[in-house]
Amino acid sequence: MSSAISSSLISLSILFVLQTVNFLTFETEGLFLLTPLIIGTAELILSALAALCVFTRPSRNTAITATVLLIVCTTWTAVGLSNISEEVTPKLYERNVSVEPYSQSDALLPGHGVHILLFAIFSVCLIIHNHKKDLVVFMFASSLISVSVIINTWTNFKGQSLLFLWLAFLTAYVSVRTALEHFAGDIQTNPSDNKTDFDDKKVIRYALNVLSLSPWVFYSTTIIDDTAISFIWPLASGFFLLLHGINGVRRGSIIVSMYSIVDGLFWVSLGGSMYMAVIKGYSEILFLAISIPLTIILLTIGAVSLHLEILLSLEYVFLSGFVLSLTFNHDVSLTVFTWICFVLYMYGYIAVLMKSFSFKIQFPVGQNRFSKLWQNFCKQKIFAENKVDVVNSKNVFESDSMLGFSKYASLENVGYFSNIISILSFVWAPRDTLLLSLPWQLIFGGFIQFVVGFVGFSRGKTFESSVFLTFASFWSVWGSLMSLDLIGTESGISFGVGVSGFLLVGVLFMGMSITVSKTWIGISSCFALFMLTTLLQVLGVSDGFIYQRTAAVLFSLFLFYAFLSSTFNLSFGREVLPLGKPLLQISKVTKYNDQILWASSRRARGVKEIADKLKAGGICGIPTDTVYILVACCHQPKAVERAYKTKKQAEDRPMSVWISNFKQIEAARHEFSSLLWDFLHEIWPSNVSVVVKRGEWVKSLGLGESEKYVGRPDSIALRIPDSTITCHLIDQCGPVTVTSANPTGEGDTTHHLQVLAKLGVKMCDGILCDGPSRENAISTVVDCRDIDNWKLGFFRIGLTPKSTVLGILDKLTEKHATKNGENHMNGTVNTAFEIESNN
Repeated sequence: MSSAISSSLISLSILFVLQTVNFLTFETEGLFLLTPLIIGTAELILSALAALCVFTRPSRNTAITATVLLIVCTTWTAVGLSNISEEVTPKLYERNVSVEPYSQSDALLPGHGVHILLFAIFSVCLIIHNHKKDLVVFMFASSLISVSVIINTWTNFKGQSLLFLWLAFLTAYVSVRTALEHFAGDIQTNPSDNKTDFDDKKVIRYALNVLSLSPWVFYSTTIIDDTAISFIWPLASGFFLLLHGINGVRRGSIIVSMYSIVDGLFWVSLGGSMYMAVIKGYSEILFLAISIPLTIILLTIGAVSLHLEILLSLEYVFLSGFVLSLTFNHDVSLTVFTWICFVLYMYGYIAVLMKSFSFKIQFPVGQNRFSKLWQNFCKQKIFAENKVDVVNSKNVFESDSMLGFSKYASLENVGYFSNIISILSFVWAPRDTLLLSLPWQLIFGGFIQFVVGFVGFSRGKTFESSVFLTFASFWSVWGSLMSLDLIGTESGISFGVGVSGFLLVGVLFMGMSITVSKTWIGISSCFALFMLTTLLQVLGVSDGFIYQRTAAVLFSLFLFYAFLSSTFNLSFGREVLPLGKPLLQISKVTKYNDQILWASSRRARGVKEIADKLKAGGICGIPTDTVYILVACCHQPKAVERAYKTKKQAEDRPMSVWISNFKQIEAARHEFSSLLWDFLHEIWPSNVSVVVKRGEWVKSLGLGESEKYVGRPDSIALRIPDSTITCHLIDQCGPVTVTSANPTGEGDTTHHLQVLAKLGVKMCDGILCDGPSRENAISTVVDCRDIDNWKLGFFRIGLTPKSTVLGILDKLTEKHATKNGENHMNGTVNTAFEIESNN
């Protein structure tokens, strides 16, 4: 993280050097003045590079620095957009002479004013906390730049080059210092770092929301005459909110990240519409087809958020009022809702900072005020009717928990409501303002749908992923064509071919959805119907637009129910509004979810449940450091026999024994030589199984009559796996017998769903879910029966190469030879057991 911070500061330093050269050239009327397009492009690129540190996972010591850098990067991204617009937009004015010239000073003024306010509050918190003084200096210098920009609105201030030079030197100095400390390994931390639990996720969300709202704040005070000209602030802030939210979902910060994504979608699309309004001279930036469903969705989010935090709920309630005020262009209500939203965001910003720095006086946000009241209501009303336990659940698939097979949380609810906005803006946008719908199609329908689709695929939801990716393709292509008014009856046949392709895909989804859920059957059917009516309109069929709008309404209703279902289920962690069972159950997961124990490996409780199942005589599939295996407790002879008999031709596949520590085979200590005992300590934990001589010590494992199913008559295989989850499980249930979790002759099992698919419920009582295997390769099996003669055999060479094993033996050989005064050839291999291998 230190290197990431250093790289980001270097990018900002280069940006400030370019600004210094540009202003010096401008003030001296030199020949090397950069054009607005060039300097704007450079600002965009460098600020994006500098923001990369925020989108890696910051540690506690770097979260504060990363937050400050992201706010600065957002500001300079907006400045870059403004510079590009200054050169590009006038060329578009030639087509519309009624549009007023682009004023860069008016565009920059709102964001820079809010920028000063944000950094002033942040700096005061750091000074009082006696923390990060270098950041305070940096924020002071950055604020002076914003002050100079504001002054330049009314007069010609010529000192900006010195300010940029100061910032360039400061960022370069801190960057070089951080890099040297990183490489020297002498990074000193402030003692107050250990007392700070900085909530960067919320601070960033509030700061960027305030920046997004700045044009309307300044418009309400009559400082600027038009909000559309300041489109750069909601556009830049919304973009970083989107990336911040998506990165947070990947980090497992589900709640705050979801809100950041919703905010980012709204502000980016709104900023895009504002730019379209600037180009075309529109008097409005929203239309009723978008604002009504968006308002309903925001109110729903506000209602669901009430049990989490009152402040969060109020933000979305009043933001919905802000949306309606924008739509109807009512100045009084717009001013009222603007200031309410601004105060709420600033209040949240200050509250989070004060909590992060542990101030004695803190601002309450109403967190968990309604938790107990709402939980009691859910028990009595909602969950009681659905017969769902609010607290406990035996099946992890009933909740939207992260099972480890994806680094991302679910984004399906975002995909549902984004589709609603895309559909309604596709068919209900006014003909004379079609261009305003383009940002909503590209952001809500295109960008986020692709993200939702790929996240769904990483979570193992292939059907949902395919549908969302198809939606993304349709809205990106056809939504853009419609917004640009390129779809006409004269090209109906050509466009009809494309729509026909989507229609065929929709019919395919209809057939597949019967194995998913009833809600998805409705969504897929409505999508196919919508494609059919769109085809009729494209081909110029009379009244085709009426059929299309009717299908769009039905499509939106099904999506809205799915949005409510996923939002409530995600918020409460249980199924409140069911999606409906599939008409045809072909998935063993849904068919047998009540007949088998599903436990999450990411929770200690899940591991304990599987351990209890094993101690009670069950057999379970578990993850390891290689692939999934089937295990039974050694002290449960009947379970061992049952696990052995799950395999066809089991006599050719003897079971092995896995332990988690050497105390579990302490009885073998007197039967193992010191060389073998030292070798085992050196080789484990690892993916190496060691074959040793069978002895009386095996009886201490508690195998009883099932001892005949483990190993050979003269040998037995042992292993301590290099897996925290597996060893933690064995710690709780004792040594386990192991066999592969697949029928003899089939490939290894590399996913927890494959365990059930290959073995079935009769051959498996529980599965510890951990997603894809860490490795997709076999383990190495070493024969140590003749190790006292300095010989090793290799039954199988897998992940651990032969050279590594022999290197360990060489190390021990030198130690024991010196101790015993003997001289042996190091690493002699028993060729009788050696096999050919490319590994």
